[in-house]
Amino acid sequence: MYSCITSGCPLGIDGMLVSVEADIAQGLPGLNLVGYLSASVREAGDRVRSALRNSGYCLPPRRITVSLSPADVRKEGSGYDLAIAVALLSSMEIIPQEGLEQYLFLGELGLDGSVRGIPGVLAVAHFARKAGIKKLVVPHENAKEAACIPGVQVYAVTCLYQLICFLDGTIHIPETEFHPEEADPAVSEHDMSEIRGQGVMKRGMEIAVAGFHNILLAGAAGAGKSLLAKCLPGIMPPMTYEERLELTKIYSVSGLLPAGEGLLGVRPFRSPHANVSSTAMLGGGADPKPGEVSLASHGVLFLDEFPEFARGTIESLRAPMEDQEITISRIKASYTFPAKFMLVAARNHCPCGFYPDRQKCRCTERQIIDYRNKVSHPIMDRIDIRIEVRPVKARELLGEADGERSEVYRQRIEAARSIQLNRYRGETFHFNSQVPQRKMKEYIRLGQREEERLQQVYETGELSARGYFKVLRLARTIADLNGHEEVGEEELTEALFFRNVAEEGGNLHVK
Repeated sequence: MYSCITSGCPLGIDGMLVSVEADIAQGLPGLNLVGYLSASVREAGDRVRSALRNSGYCLPPRRITVSLSPADVRKEGSGYDLAIAVALLSSMEIIPQEGLEQYLFLGELGLDGSVRGIPGVLAVAHFARKAGIKKLVVPHENAKEAACIPGVQVYAVTCLYQLICFLDGTIHIPETEFHPEEADPAVSEHDMSEIRGQGVMKRGMEIAVAGFHNILLAGAAGAGKSLLAKCLPGIMPPMTYEERLELTKIYSVSGLLPAGEGLLGVRPFRSPHANVSSTAMLGGGADPKPGEVSLASHGVLFLDEFPEFARGTIESLRAPMEDQEITISRIKASYTFPAKFMLVAARNHCPCGFYPDRQKCRCTERQIIDYRNKVSHPIMDRIDIRIEVRPVKARELLGEADGERSEVYRQRIEAARSIQLNRYRGETFHFNSQVPQRKMKEYIRLGQREEERLQQVYETGELSARGYFKVLRLARTIADLNGHEEVGEEELTEALFFRNVAEEGGNLHVK
């Protein structure tokens, strides 16, 4: 007898529906799975056979064929087990076929019939709702995750026998209800008030967070660059529902979402080591998974000791910094992952870290230049803010801490973010740093004096074409922080300062 059940799988951070067909016919006994399957899916036959037997049901001694379609897309993972079992039970007439077309089944089966959690359920649930499927049967530990999608009825099961009783009407399984609470600001173990002095660096970081601009902190070792970066979670505003949904989908398909977790509520702070590979940074693998640039979406990607990263890894950041997404192509499919991160990079001026203190620094001029040239001009040009970090003076370091707390910074940043969200409502972008060039004149207007000054800076060769527009976006963010509707000379001057255009090519040279 023939039956057809709907399942699904993640494709990037989106989903794809998979039809699981089962046919029991006369012929030599055996269970054959087809449909361009990986080893983990082919092994589903043994898992399902044992799970059915230990749940009180045995496969008949017939020729059994199970097909997963579309057959031109490779199937990975163990999430089809539950759908295969239901298809076989329906073909065996143990459960009625009526109404099964309304359901989508996801889950891995243990040999004892238990149903285990799988990655990527949220992505499939989101896609299923758009495809018109409103009833999902998922493992218990994935229930809250799937219930984050409004308009979907989620039924959590712990074992195969429980599911059989539910489908034949013997028992009732209540729908999983989940009402996501408002995201709270991240709690950081470090506070901005702990950082002594460094007013310029703090101001630059405030501007960067307000407009979601990339930033580079360059200066002597021990000046507070890493400590300031660790304070960032405490000054970032709470995420919106859309941001939380997208971030949770990324962590779900990566298998990094904690069991039983719903929507993530804290902006990510990713700080990979300098020996990270390009694949780990961008994502990929035989079964493509998101990399660090995706895991940092709507949060911070902190690259400490920036020049120590492999040059190929640094250069691979060019496209995601501009496009805010990364596409990984395979023979049979392409996977697109978001990369909406704010880059915070930190570096010293020389290999030993003491330059420009020549009493301590023993690096040669050639070593210093080679060290800085590890970061190319195209990468530097994509970084909006470049700050020269000076060592803290003794009176600031030893004096009483009197800086503003992180909460005060966050309040100003939330006000600036609110202005941007209101300004760009109806657009596909939300921050000043994301305004495309074709929209510049509409949203960022300069007075005649400011326009002439910026043009003069550009004509001297101190700005590239990309840098020109980045200064405009930066000035718009500063104006929002200042509560000004128009970009004035004050905002433009500060934007040029933080862009560090006085240094040729945007790089810091040996003095």
